[in-house]
Amino acid sequence: MKVTILGTSAAYPGPGTACLGFLVQERGLNLLIDCGTGVLSNLQKYVDLPNISDIIITHMHADHFFDLIPYRYALQYGLDNPEARKPRLYLPPGGTKVLGQVVSPFAESTNFFSNVFKVFEYDPDKELDLGHFVIRFVAVRHYIPTYALSITGSRRLAYTSDSGLCPELLQVAKGADLLLCNAGRCLGAEIDHLWGHLLPAEAGQLAKEASVKRLMITHLWPACDPASSLEQASSTFGGPVALAEQCQTYGL
Repeated sequence: MKVTILGTSAAYPGPGTACLGFLVQERGLNLLIDCGTGVLSNLQKYVDLPNISDIIITHMHADHFFDLIPYRYALQYGLDNPEARKPRLYLPPGGTKVLGQVVSPFAESTNFFSNVFKVFEYDPDKELDLGHFVIRFVAVRHYIPTYALSITGSRRLAYTSDSGLCPELLQVAKGADLLLCNAGRCLGAEIDHLWGHLLPAEAGQLAKEASVKRLMITHLWPACDPASSLEQASSTFGGPVALAEQCQTYGL
């Protein structure tokens, strides 16, 4: 089981970077988690787009789903094989309506996405069995409905998505082999309107309380100091911690 970091930036991509996206692979299954601005370009370095079997969007903020639009155009017009299988696209409850609203000014038809993706809205109260992976969803503390993920294959990856500190994060992170943690409050604790994100030190404390084997922090604003964020997370975790690096692959 391995994860490739396709983007790490919060809200907007910095120079040469992309927003949030992660490729999780095991035994031929290619799972894309989130698809923010710039992710599609990096994704194609690792896998042909029709070979993505499943896509899960954790919440409907632009930095987590906007590259679904160019992905759609790639599947519609950019493939030699028009019969290539459709990736399964799993959206949070209400996500189909949001996507429709975003593309309504230019969509050619009402099946703008469904003609190239198999579109579903997942039920957060049920596990999603993708074969080699079982996904569990946990609602967390953000500005809009957002779901942290537990991804179980031969190892277990926990992904916080965007969230302020809440008990539900401990539930999803407990005992994970790798905790991929969005620490978007790296601009400073005094910025109150970022309450829907974790401080790097909170990410470290969460990893410690959840007894995870490794912590990797991501979703930093381009204006944040990565070294400082890493130091803060390390000071409260006490275990192996790293910054997620774009276009790097990590084994679990």
